[in-house]
Amino acid sequence: MTSALGVLLAAGATLGATVPVAAAPALDWQPCPENAEVQCATLPVPLDWANPDGEQIEVAVARRPATDAAQRIGSLVFMPGGPGGTGVDSLLAGSPFSPELSSRFDIISYDPRGFGRSNPLQCDTELVLAGPDILPGGPEKFEEIKRYNREVAADCRARTGPVIDHMDAVSVARDIDAFRQALGEEQLSLYGISYGTLVGQMYAENFPDRVRALVLDSVMDHSLSAGEFLVTEAETAEDSFTEFAKWCAEDAQCALHGEDVGAVYDELYKRAEAGELHAPGDPSTPIGPVQLSSSTLGAFYGPNWQQLADQLKALRDDRPAPTALALPETIPHSVAAFCGDWNIDIDSAEQYAQEWQRQNEAAPHMRFGLGGGVAWGCIDWPSPVQNPQHVPQIRTEAPILVLNAQHDPATGYNWATNVDRHIEQATLLTYDGWGHGVYDRSECTTSAADRYFVDGVVPPEGTHCAAVPPTDDPTVRPYVGWGG
Repeated sequence: MTSALGVLLAAGATLGATVPVAAAPALDWQPCPENAEVQCATLPVPLDWANPDGEQIEVAVARRPATDAAQRIGSLVFMPGGPGGTGVDSLLAGSPFSPELSSRFDIISYDPRGFGRSNPLQCDTELVLAGPDILPGGPEKFEEIKRYNREVAADCRARTGPVIDHMDAVSVARDIDAFRQALGEEQLSLYGISYGTLVGQMYAENFPDRVRALVLDSVMDHSLSAGEFLVTEAETAEDSFTEFAKWCAEDAQCALHGEDVGAVYDELYKRAEAGELHAPGDPSTPIGPVQLSSSTLGAFYGPNWQQLADQLKALRDDRPAPTALALPETIPHSVAAFCGDWNIDIDSAEQYAQEWQRQNEAAPHMRFGLGGGVAWGCIDWPSPVQNPQHVPQIRTEAPILVLNAQHDPATGYNWATNVDRHIEQATLLTYDGWGHGVYDRSECTTSAADRYFVDGVVPPEGTHCAAVPPTDDPTVRPYVGWGG
């Protein structure tokens, strides 16, 4: 008997073909235990969409109903970043959108398969946190990285089962279309931020007729080879460092004002390489070079420049800072999802060293970008790459709006221009400032996206929104992989 969700979502089905489809099960909305203003439900979906009649898993979904039911337009799906950010938690905390959108749309989100409340991948925490030094160091180091990756994958698989093989963005996109069926909607409006933009592109590629509107905010470029991915990530991290140094030169609030910020940072990096850098006043807490660069990169998400300057000065002077150097927040074990979408074809210690050298040349201060701190986890990863890199073939009738900052530390502006070029019906709006995430940066960025969602009108190609001076609020856009 055909599964209720065994629709043309199954791998190999032809879009547009007439296929008898059983109705998807309705969502049994109930008040969420954490916040009764939000409704929660679960939906069974195939573990493997290529085998829709096989094993099922449950995906958690949440909804904030439109506050003006009489003016309701439809459902707007919030696709969280990460990979592995929890959209349910986002909705429990509040609407990610303006009051206007919240009044006109049911805001829907979900925990992606393998994370949060959706059959979460279980891995040994101590093992995940005990990763090897990822800097190149010859064949022995390279083999250590490979062994570690295989060990982590085997541990996660033993604890959780085969979901580890099906956490790619296409599988998540197919889950979203199952939500669409269960909601009784012919089309969806969708907003993806950061890694959620890859899910959005995969949804538009696989289900073009079901897209009413799609915003890609801080966009992933899935067309890049492994080497291009690593180098462009290093370039955008270095660009953010350059902007930070410019601010320090111009603003007396910078704790390093009047100093050569690049030289200060390079000296800290050398101390970290030599094992001589530690938390201010605490020699028992060493800070390695990868930790230094990753934490610095995290401060660019806001950006939180003043806090970063205070921290770097405290490290240099070995004196306590107003706030400690923040470590990136991690999502266990997000590499399983990332490796389902990216073929990181690095096969030898020599190639690994060459890729690091290219990153170092592209980022002489930062040394590497976010990609370099993640991609190593896919070397010898035993699960198949379900959704390898390609130029998305998107044929939606609806226009697509791309938002990106000129100085984004994680999803570089050149990624946005590539995606804009690859998608014929895309329009790129540029935020002329800094940080990761554009929608709520200013009245200009918010109103452009809102007008598009409500009226279907995109701004003219080449539209720019002026930069807004960065806030020094350290709670703004915390670093969580690509999904800040």
